Amino acid sequence: MTIAVAYKIAGDPRSAHVLDSGVVDWSGARLSISDDDAVAMRAARELGDSLGTEVVGITLGPASIGTPALRKNALSKGPDRLLVVSDDATLSWNSTAVGEALARVVQRDGTITALITGPGSTDEGSKMVSGVIAGALGWPSFQDVSAIRTEGEELLLTQHTGGQRREVRVAGPVVIAVTSDAAAVKVPAMKDILDAAKKPAQLLTAADLGDMEGRTLDPIARAVPPVQRRLHQILDGPGAVAELVGILDRRGLLPNAGSTGVSGSAAGISSTGISSNASTGAPVISGDDAAPHAAGTSGAEASSATGSAPEHAVWIISAGATISPFLPALRRYDAVHVIALVPEGEAGRDSVQLPAFPDATSVQVITHPSDVPAEALSAALTELVDAQPGDIVLVPNEPSERALGGEIAGRRGWPILTDVREVSAEHVVSGRFGAISLETYARAGVTFVGVIGSLPGTAACAGAAGAGGAAGTGRALSSGSTPVSEVAAPAGAIAPARITAAESEDVSERRLATATRVVGAGRGFAAKEDLRLFHELAEVLDAAEGATRPLAEGDAWLPRDSYVGLSGTVIAPDLYIAIGISGQPHHTAGVTDSGVIVVINNDPEAEMFEFCDYGIVGDLYTVLPELITLIRKRVAAPAPDMGARLD
Repeated sequence: MTIAVAYKIAGDPRSAHVLDSGVVDWSGARLSISDDDAVAMRAARELGDSLGTEVVGITLGPASIGTPALRKNALSKGPDRLLVVSDDATLSWNSTAVGEALARVVQRDGTITALITGPGSTDEGSKMVSGVIAGALGWPSFQDVSAIRTEGEELLLTQHTGGQRREVRVAGPVVIAVTSDAAAVKVPAMKDILDAAKKPAQLLTAADLGDMEGRTLDPIARAVPPVQRRLHQILDGPGAVAELVGILDRRGLLPNAGSTGVSGSAAGISSTGISSNASTGAPVISGDDAAPHAAGTSGAEASSATGSAPEHAVWIISAGATISPFLPALRRYDAVHVIALVPEGEAGRDSVQLPAFPDATSVQVITHPSDVPAEALSAALTELVDAQPGDIVLVPNEPSERALGGEIAGRRGWPILTDVREVSAEHVVSGRFGAISLETYARAGVTFVGVIGSLPGTAACAGAAGAGGAAGTGRALSSGSTPVSEVAAPAGAIAPARITAAESEDVSERRLATATRVVGAGRGFAAKEDLRLFHELAEVLDAAEGATRPLAEGDAWLPRDSYVGLSGTVIAPDLYIAIGISGQPHHTAGVTDSGVIVVINNDPEAEMFEFCDYGIVGDLYTVLPELITLIRKRVAAPAPDMGARLD
């Protein structure tokens, strides 16, 4: 067994400059190995040491990544040798081509049986390329793996998915995307640097990988994302906190506030459920009015109601993730086919309960043994996805679904979109590099696989549609008006992976994606015990709790599902309060659609202030106690006499 680690040499998105045309200019960005991939390199080194085998580093990029300095830097982080594809021809390749090319490098080596990647830096942070590599190789892939152990020739993975911490035993080749806390990165010592100069590195070109023609994917339009105009009002002085509370009260953003403000008005949401689509300016209907047809009607009936027949279809994959909030908005344009992977019940398949999907055109169910992880079913799943040119296969931004979506793309050679923000009958809009640029692709003639990003109306729809996977929403497989077909996963299509143990993890009490108020915590909190102030603020605001990745994944001060960002949860609440958060691109991309953003930080230069409506530059340990006290008083105050005021 040889261990490989895929890493990327790229520029920091914070150094990228977006031109008026929407093209991202990287000329001022310094090339380096991302911190995420440094974790993967260390995890691969530790696994290689435990198995007594070598570690091979593989990477791909333009000719500039093949310099001796960059090769030496990579080798100092743990690999015994490198396979580097350095060719300017790769600049035009889409993400699926990158995954396929890396898979060909693995096949070319011939000795690699396990590949480790970082949390997501190989594809802009959205965690899809690991699945694409696996699909091209015909291997299973697992994401959000925080530990890898060995038992003979088998690997034992500690994975976090679906609110569970589970152990998965894998007996064959596998691709593993580790979390940012999977290994402690060490600064290379002088000996590591000197030894790196003696290690071999093989340089390859695109031609060495065989025919890669047709791997480009050109958008029909690029644009700078329409940025919601922020007030950038910095409140200071002794009365700053009181002024902030008064503003939030008047704008109707406090729970049960004694105010004439309309909740959500700052976000462009009214009581009618109609808001403005930030990407197009067109009205977006949310809530109960989002679906243009009655629940359970066919695609033909829906198209008749809207006056145009859907020419294409949307396929949505669920391995337990909530998808109901997305269905009404998508059904406005297309037939929607749901494929759900459902574990068999203890008493047999007849006991399985399927979450209700009233806005789906059809539902296909793959049942599988309860000890089989969904990721082991990609071969069977790919056969069921009968997508045609113009169709889109969408997956929720969850570990199992992302892995499966990537594998489908890798097996079929379909291009992937990492942050789908709009779907219409003619085109699809995707965010790039943390949504600093938007790209529009024509659907005609192309089958896409995409990760669902900030779709218009998603959060508002969720309250009416319910959580697809929540307890109490299930129905028997054979009931309901939506056509349902069921098939058991054939044993020959199941990869050799089994769940050997599982336990529930601490999860957020309120779902971030559907919350109207969210408070977010960052590294400004000095100790876990200090989060009591954060929890108290969330309680008094009746808000969901979010966090940056270091707190949710690295320090584990908050549940893993509280991570807010492009590769975590994308949110669009009426009110978002960011506390002690610096403003990394992947975090800001996940909150940009919030109605009102409040920032509390003691660093006046924090990038998060660039995204705020209201900000307070101050010590959170001073600001939060006063903020909590004043909000509690304001919320407890009796509501004004509306009739008397109107008179």
